[in-house]
This record gives sequence, C-alpha cells and structure tokens, in this order.
Amino acid sequence: MNDGVASLFVVAILVCCLPGTVVAGAGTPASDEAMQPQTISGAVAAVDEETSNETVRHQNPDEYDGEADDDELESWLSDQLASQLGDSTIALSEGEYDQARDLVGEEYDDRLEQYVEVAGETDSAGTDEESNETVEAYESAAEEQEQLADRVEEYRETKAEYEAALEAGEEERAHELARDLEELYEEIDGSSDTLITSYEHITLETDEDLSEATETVDETRSEIEDEQTVVRDQQFVETALHVETDDETVSFSDPLAARGELRTADGSTIESEEIQLRVEGEPVTVDSEPDNWWSDDANSGFELEYRPTALDLATETVTVEYVPESDSDHLSSEAELDVAIEQEEPTISDVRTTGEVAYGDSLWVGGEIAVDGIPVDDVPLEVSVDGEVLGTLNATDGTFQGTGEVPASVSDGTQTVRISLPFEDQALATTTAESSLTVTETETDLALEATAVGEDELALEGQFETTGGDGLEGEPIQIQVDGTTTETVTTDADGEFAGTITTPSTADENATVIATYEGAGTSLAGATTETTVAMPSSGSGFLDGIPSTALTVLGALLAVVAIIAIGWWRRRRSETHQPEPGITGDGSPTDDRQGAGPTGNPHALVDALVAQASEQLAAGRADSAVRSCYAAVRYAHGTDPDDGGLTHWEFYRRHSESARPETEPDELRELIETYEQAAFTPTSVSESVARHVLERTQQLCEATKGDAIASSGSPQPSDD
Repeated sequence: MNDGVASLFVVAILVCCLPGTVVAGAGTPASDEAMQPQTISGAVAAVDEETSNETVRHQNPDEYDGEADDDELESWLSDQLASQLGDSTIALSEGEYDQARDLVGEEYDDRLEQYVEVAGETDSAGTDEESNETVEAYESAAEEQEQLADRVEEYRETKAEYEAALEAGEEERAHELARDLEELYEEIDGSSDTLITSYEHITLETDEDLSEATETVDETRSEIEDEQTVVRDQQFVETALHVETDDETVSFSDPLAARGELRTADGSTIESEEIQLRVEGEPVTVDSEPDNWWSDDANSGFELEYRPTALDLATETVTVEYVPESDSDHLSSEAELDVAIEQEEPTISDVRTTGEVAYGDSLWVGGEIAVDGIPVDDVPLEVSVDGEVLGTLNATDGTFQGTGEVPASVSDGTQTVRISLPFEDQALATTTAESSLTVTETETDLALEATAVGEDELALEGQFETTGGDGLEGEPIQIQVDGTTTETVTTDADGEFAGTITTPSTADENATVIATYEGAGTSLAGATTETTVAMPSSGSGFLDGIPSTALTVLGALLAVVAIIAIGWWRRRRSETHQPEPGITGDGSPTDDRQGAGPTGNPHALVDALVAQASEQLAAGRADSAVRSCYAAVRYAHGTDPDDGGLTHWEFYRRHSESARPETEPDELRELIETYEQAAFTPTSVSESVARHVLERTQQLCEATKGDAIASSGSPQPSDD
C-alpha cells in the first residue's frame, strides 16, 4: 500500500471518529454514485424498489415535492368527490345499492380528508368559513346519499312484501306494509331535498357540475312517488285538518288552546276514531267531545291544549299534525297556527342528594320543577358537582331523580351540587337550584421502576391506583431526576404509565428518580415514590476534554480534505488503468448494452420498464405497475423520474404542449392522474384501470420512439 492510500485510510478513520462529520462523509459517495452512468437493470430495480415502498403512497404530493401544484391536486380531488357522488346516484337509480353506498364510503371519506388538507393550503378555497361550508356540503351529501340508498332499498324490499301480501289475500298485513311504505316515502322525500341542497352548494362554491346527479335523484324520487300514489289509492283515505285559536299569545302557564276538525279530503266526517295530535312533534292532550263546539258537526270536532317548553322565542307559527293509528285507513295531515311565545321562569325545588361521597361513588339526586305550581314535563336537567358535569336527568310530570358517578376531578371537602335547566331564548327560561354534599379524600398508591437504557436515557414504568387497586386514568405524574423536573407523564385507562426520558447533564452516577402526584383540584390524595438507578459510565478517550464545537469544526475540515483526496485518487487511478476503447480489462470485447441508461440506450430501458409494469400487473400489483408506466414515459421523453427537476404535473405541462393534439395530451393526463392516485393516495388503482394505463403507456412510448427515429434519419441500433 503506497503512502497516498495509507494517508486516505488515516483521514477516513479520523472522520469516522469525529462528531458532526457523518453527514458530510456519507453524502460524498452517494453523490459520486449518482453521477455514474445507470444500467438498464439498475434503473429498473430502482423504480421497482420505489414502487414497492408503501410509505410513499400515503404522502401528500407537496410533502413529496415542495413545488407540487396544490391547486391542481385540489381540483383533482374535488373532481373525484363529485364524480363519486354522481356515480353513486346512477348506481342508486339502477338498484345497485351496495355500490351506491361504497362510492360514498371509506374511499370517499379518505378523499375528503385529503381535500380538507389541500384546500387549507391553497388560495382557491376562499375564506375559512367558505371552505368549511364546502367541506360540510361534501360530508352532508355523502351522509344523505348513503341514507337515501338505505331507504330506497328498504322501500323496494317492503314494496315487494306488500305486493306479495296483496297477492296472497293478506289484507291486514298488506295494510301494515302500506303504512311502512308511506313513512319510508316521506323519509326519501326529505333526504332527497337535503341531498339536492348539498349538491347546489357544492356547485356554487366549486367548479363541479352536479346537475345530472340532481336530475337522477329527482327521477328516483319521482318513481317512488308514483308507486306510492298507487299504494295510497289502494289502502288509504286522505284527510284534511283544520284548526284555529282565539288567542295567539302563548306561554307555559297560559297554553295554546285551539279548536279544530278532521275530515276526509272530500269533506266526509271521520267517526269512531280517537284522534292523536302533535304540535311541533310533541304529543298534546285532545278533547274529542268539546262542550261548546264551533263546528256544525260535533262528531268531527276536537279541542287541544299545548304548553310550550323548549320552543324558540322567535317562533311565529306552529305545526299541528294528525297522526293516525297504524291500523287506520286514514292518512296523516297537517295545519299551521300563528303564535307569539312569551317566556316564563320555572322553579326547581326540594333538591335532595346523597350526604357523603368519594371518588367512584354513585351520587343520587332528586327534586321537582314547576311553573306557578304547574309541573313541567319532559325537559332535560343538567347535574354538576364542583363545576364538573355528571350528566342530565329528564323531568317527568314535574319530578326528577337519578344517579351519576363522582369523577376524580371533583375536589374533596364540602362541594356544591347544581341542578340547572340549560335553556336559552326558549319558552322556559334557564334556572338553577343548589345543594351541598361532602366529598371525602381517596388514598392512592404510586409505584415506579426505572432502567438505564443509555448514558443519558432512562426507561420508566409505573402504576397509579387507589389503595383498593382501581387504576386511575388520565392523571398527571411528574418525574424528577436528581431534583430536576424532566417530564410529566399521563396514566392510561389502567392507571399505568411508561416512557423514556433524558437525564439532565447534572445527573449523578447513581441517579435518583422521583415520581410525584400532587392531586391538586381532585379528591385523590397526593402520592410520591422514588428509585435509584446506576447510570453507565461514558468512558474516556484521547478526545475527552476537547470542546464539542471544536470537534465539529475539525471534523468538517477533515471531511473536506477526505473528499478532495478521494477525488484525486480516483482520477489518478482511472488515468493509470484506463482500458483501450472496445477492450475490457481481460482483453475481451466490451458490450455497449452494459452502459445503457439515460446516457446509453434509453429505448431499451423504456422497454424494460414497460415489461416490468406488465409483470407487476400480472402479479396483482396494480399501483406498482402504474408507477412503472409513469417512469417509462418519463424515460421515453428523456427525463429521469428520480432527477427531482420536475413534478409530475410540471412534466405533463411541458410535454403536453409538444404532444400530438388529437390524442396524446389526454392520454398523458390520464396517466398523470392515475399515477397521482397510485403514488400519493391510500386508494389503490383497480387492475382494469392499471391495464388501461399500461396500454396507453405502450402507445405513448412507441410514439416517442417513432419521433426519435424520424428526427435522427436512421434506425435505432438493435438491442441484440
């Protein structure tokens, strides 16, 4: 070994020993290797390795390349979402209910998450409020579309049962099913309206055209409406509800008193049926035999009384609905009344609670609620202790009672139990009542184990529980090493905690680790425990005592010297051992194909990549096949896909301008869009789409190869 080589070994050893030089030293050979001519097998292997790396497919394109076109990606994602909505409506209209749901299922949700992420990073999304409204419209559309598919499918199945019952002469069963069909139609009608509203918002806020989807939903609804009209005519009699009141001013203590009558649509009297009415969806008391009836026919008249509780103060009209029995021959009907709501404050009284509780105990609460002595029914009451909400109780006929578990976040001592009606701007005003109880402290146990896993790292494990052995979840445990607080960990559902911490530079060889739970603001008693850990010695060496900054600078300088020396040595070696052209080192003829690559025979590389894509597709690796197709097209255009110079969309814009206008721009865009799905989204490309992309790739590469032959004026050399 000569002196130059020996010197290089010394330099290399020094570089490896010094901090701060690892990156510089490692980067040199990588860069040198990148400058070497790439063989066909090497390039194909590199692409195949990249396509097999599943971590890439979950990256956002602008995380993959800082210059990625977010606007293009946002537009593509929006197109995909709108396309899936449209395809779902078509599947629904064709009776493909599973497909209709799948198209707005998990894949749609993933696309929407990507859209939210990308839209937040672009200017085209408008304001945050507009962007949120658009996202909500996409979410609402998917939810309603899924529900619509469920309801239409259920309607079709129920309709088949109904027709079978009719054919079998089962009139009672057919009537029950007809009532179910009527309810399903009303739900379908409501879902269709909501869905179309979402479509309209998406169309307004984006460039998407969902008019065809809207028409398809309307057509589906109309078909079911026509079918249900036939069912109604076979099974039911339509009704007409009429109501009126003398006083529109309404409050809880001065309820709405209304008179009315129920007749068939042709004016006939409805007899021998108990009338059930609802006001704003709430059942109300009905008197079917009023004393002084205003109608000429007392048999069809009724009176109702409605006490508002949760009704909004801004309400100007209320809906009164006739709800027939399930075995009735009549259909429901509605009418409206004008009202003016006045607010009143109820009183919560006679509050009673458990006298003394501790963490984990059940707290019993009971009491009454009324307005001027009139019991309040069916309102939610919120129960809290020391500001911590335990839950809600529902009042029934003016009384309430129930239990709730006391959380650790309630402080020990005398605490306040608060019962409140959480209404705002409603017919009943918010109100509160209080009581007191005693919360006792709960004793706790804290255990800790620590192990040294490096010169300055400790692995911790511990348990925090009550003395009764119940694990305490979500509690903060403070960790100190030799008096210095290093970390605060949180217990899991079982009261356990674990983690790795870095010890302070002042830590002793035998480090004292202390775990502390303070218990402030809780009913849990504080606890502390400690353990001692022997830290491993860092050893000594000939560089000990030299400042780390000086070592870093010295390492960087030596790395530069190493780079220059290695380059000089390689150049000298190549000059000394360069073989004659056409002859290898052993005297045999050279083969130009061994050096084929971007600087050799690119067409052979393209053919190899296309062949690899075909093999990947045959093996069921559709995403990998698409990525190989993309690499083949980039090589065919004389661009290495790993050179980092152009993003996929920049590549498309550059080469679409020079492509054949009749077909190639569309084919190239199709390839780019499919590649983007395969490389940057969690949704796999289907094998049929990948097969189509492979065919397009072969056409694009052949066209590029033909252009190269035509421009050179001579055929390309054979690969054989």
